[in-house]
Amino acid sequence: MPFPTITASPLFDPQREELRFLPECPRLLRNFPAPCPVLAWVAIQHGAASGVGSLNLLRLDTLSNTCYLLPGRPGFFAETQQPGVLIVGLDRRLVLFDLEANQLTETGISIEADDRTLINDGLAVPGGLLFGTKHLSFAEPKAALYYWEAATNQLRQVLGEQICSNGKHVTGGADGSVLIDTDSIPQAITRYRFSGWLSGLQEQTPICAPESLPGFPDGMRVTADGASAVVAFYNPEATPYGRAHQIRLTDGEVLTEWQFPGSPRVTCPELLLLDGRVQAIFTTAVEGMSAELRAQCPHAGSLFIADTSFSEAPPPPPLVDVTLLTR
Repeated sequence: MPFPTITASPLFDPQREELRFLPECPRLLRNFPAPCPVLAWVAIQHGAASGVGSLNLLRLDTLSNTCYLLPGRPGFFAETQQPGVLIVGLDRRLVLFDLEANQLTETGISIEADDRTLINDGLAVPGGLLFGTKHLSFAEPKAALYYWEAATNQLRQVLGEQICSNGKHVTGGADGSVLIDTDSIPQAITRYRFSGWLSGLQEQTPICAPESLPGFPDGMRVTADGASAVVAFYNPEATPYGRAHQIRLTDGEVLTEWQFPGSPRVTCPELLLLDGRVQAIFTTAVEGMSAELRAQCPHAGSLFIADTSFSEAPPPPPLVDVTLLTR
């Protein structure tokens, strides 16, 4: 069936090319003292040969951006219960970062010491953090999905044998939970059912056929009603525009398409209430582009904004309790 298409517009064009390389994880901050809405996002790494990246804060009133250079590659961040303090997946460990003090604190929490994998997409969930990893050459199923429990300060693996764990969403509780998870390289968007909270895997079901997708599924945000998800697609080909889809979770049906002129590698969405209506902000990337392709994609690496048909924005992720990390 035909579906409506919406053309997104560039919102913020980073002037520094390194900030355009791999932006991801756009999130509207809600526990940060500021006089206006602030969108935080990560530049995972500042170039193909770079081992560092940054946290960025974009004021949505003036579109001025503040960049915090980090000693590693941030895959994601989540807000904590402490105002202005983020928990960040940095390389292969979790760290705390105080935005006002511009100060990083180690937590001692890390994934297995395998230099072939790095922490990638993640988010705060009830009780802690859910985050994935990626295999750096995107060739072997060495990546995994992890859950960090705040109450016990314990880290455990939820799923293994992934290649590039990206967007995810979980619902339920101790009596059973459902995880929607993307693994980018096999182009898999999968529903997992557990008998407990992210434990006791019972079944897994593909939501979409990989061949039906217009690229590699990357970041994802589930809509307020829980019935569909907005999925960003990273397309390595020379296409005139990038794409994101609103996908119905029961059967994979595409309900809406967003298009991004001059930027084929769309990485992550955020859905938020701005100016009285629900809008979508997307990050896009330059990563992997030849000089010739980059010249054909003037808006690659920009943050885009677009209208939506949604009447309600999804609830924000919970604030993470980091009490055990700050004693």
